[in-house]
Amino acid sequence: MLRSTVLLTAAFAATAAGGCGRDRANPRVRPMPKIDGSPALRGGGPARSPRNASYKIEARLDPVRHTIAASETLTWTNIGTTAVDTLPFHLYLNAFKNDQSLFMRTSRGVRASDTGWGYIQIDSVHIAGADLTAALRAPAGAGPDETVVELPLAQPVEPGATIEVSFAFTDQLPEVFARTGYKADFHLIGQWFPKIGVRVGPPGAERWECQPMHANTEFFADFGTYDVALTVPGTQTVAATGVLTNAVDAGHGLRTLTFHAEDVHDFAWMADPFMEVMSGQAKLAGDGTVEVRVYYRPEQRGFARRHLEAAVGAIEKFSAMFVPYPWPILSVIDPPPEAAPTAGGMEYPTLVTTREDSVFNRPGIRRPELVTVHEVGHNWFQGVLASNEAEEAWLDEGVNLWADARVMAEIYGPRTSALDWMGWQAEVSAMARAADSPALGLPSPIATAAYAFPDHTAYSEASYLQTARALQTLERTVGSQRFAAAMKTYARTFAFRHPTGRDLFATLDKELGEDFSWYFGPVFHEVGQLQLALRNPQCRPAHPPRGVFGDGAARKTVTERDARDTGTWTCEVVVQNTGALHVPVDIELRFADGSTKQLHWDDRGTGNWERFVVERSSRLVEVWLDPEGKIALDNPVAHHFRLAGEGLPSLRAGAWIGSFAQTVMQIVGP
Repeated sequence: MLRSTVLLTAAFAATAAGGCGRDRANPRVRPMPKIDGSPALRGGGPARSPRNASYKIEARLDPVRHTIAASETLTWTNIGTTAVDTLPFHLYLNAFKNDQSLFMRTSRGVRASDTGWGYIQIDSVHIAGADLTAALRAPAGAGPDETVVELPLAQPVEPGATIEVSFAFTDQLPEVFARTGYKADFHLIGQWFPKIGVRVGPPGAERWECQPMHANTEFFADFGTYDVALTVPGTQTVAATGVLTNAVDAGHGLRTLTFHAEDVHDFAWMADPFMEVMSGQAKLAGDGTVEVRVYYRPEQRGFARRHLEAAVGAIEKFSAMFVPYPWPILSVIDPPPEAAPTAGGMEYPTLVTTREDSVFNRPGIRRPELVTVHEVGHNWFQGVLASNEAEEAWLDEGVNLWADARVMAEIYGPRTSALDWMGWQAEVSAMARAADSPALGLPSPIATAAYAFPDHTAYSEASYLQTARALQTLERTVGSQRFAAAMKTYARTFAFRHPTGRDLFATLDKELGEDFSWYFGPVFHEVGQLQLALRNPQCRPAHPPRGVFGDGAARKTVTERDARDTGTWTCEVVVQNTGALHVPVDIELRFADGSTKQLHWDDRGTGNWERFVVERSSRLVEVWLDPEGKIALDNPVAHHFRLAGEGLPSLRAGAWIGSFAQTVMQIVGP
């Protein structure tokens, strides 16, 4: 999910091209949709994942009451090495049931409307014909939160064994909130069914991972197959995870659409009576095509074209960078303007939502494209790799944001990836850096569980921006091609395997041929930042030694007249880093005659300062720390120093202004 706090700006987010609240005629009955006719995995072939959590669901939407009546059969296999005597299930919609849910209590004032609460009600649960509804219980310590429920078993599920659990349940959708629910006629249905947790941990010490829904946490689930039959009025356009395998008339103005998906860990869908569809083809190098569909209201057609271009480009570029997109279809939902602020910007397998259809986002102002690229990118980091977003949000959100900058640059050009409008140009990462100036340092490390940050701002800054900058810094230090090759190896090695941060770090160490614990430890697991600075650089005229030398009869005094200035200058520069984070830093010295000298401090945390002494024919006038901008973790405005006289007054005054001006021109210059 691309949170509003990490967009380039947040202004005018809900102001859309066609305005809000447009009056509409009664919806018409839509033609019966065509069967997709393609396998659920692009090109068919064997399973890519363990498929140990598979679902069959039948659901009926009432678009007037905004309810869903459904039944579900979960087929779950214990792929661990220890027996299981309890099954935990996520009931995510209960996050919106009342203001006592953990989600609402951690949202710091965000609330649903008085009539917009939502929930999921378990009507019954059966195993092998036995009614176990009364056995359902809240986890220990859950308090008033109802987003997780446990089902104790009469007989344990042994390693390798399979169990079927059948539910009947009813959803009351909330007024669209946190990327699920309804807004007028628009319905986005995500995290809507009882979903089993994930067994994690080393063999013999597995445990359930089934976190309650917190305002900062997203989702974690096992892979499987999904067969989902959706009964809806014939007026509804429906988009869903997977491929459409059947469409039949259900009578009484209803139809049932059946979708099948393989090697996915979730199922989401959209229903709307006014949506239209445009499509395009993403061409994968030597590996076939992917159909991209954008669902949009008619007045958003111009933005839909932009989202389609971005989605097609994203699939092509992410596939080349990591692993080929494994499914035949990707659906992009462009919510209506009134729903976009809370329905837009979310990822599900083969289906994402976008936003930013604002009159202020003119062609060339690429906020809409960035949201689409980011959400499509999640189909790799959240969809294929499927790391634990509750415990390691950065491994999805931040790694994805790092990749977004590369993909946007490949699609729209390295200088114009964020902005190319009326002569102004900007790159995504530089624009994000210019727009982001947190008043406080991060109080928690990047590798903090999403629910353990003190507030949403700290979570977003660490999990999105700081992670992306950490990866950019390492990439620029070791070289872009080497780093990209290592990241591709990571993706291909851990596709469909729930990797952890340790897996990423180990892969980078191996592929880059170096132990980077000196970097990964402080950057991801400690609190602090870079604090690069220059200590009063100065130059003095060079000359041979002066003073008294020797003893006794050999004692000799060398005066200024004896040892005249050579006409050259001895210049001294001390660079310090008193922060918790340390990275190698390049230094460029610029002299009055226009010449330069390159220096390097291989700072890996073994010391807090380094002294450089050089002799030149001309006086030192400027010092640039990190002149090529490799260190994305630090603010480049603080890296430029201009000397005048003894240097210090200029360092304190004019240098910041000059450096800031140059940095701005680097970001948005023509």
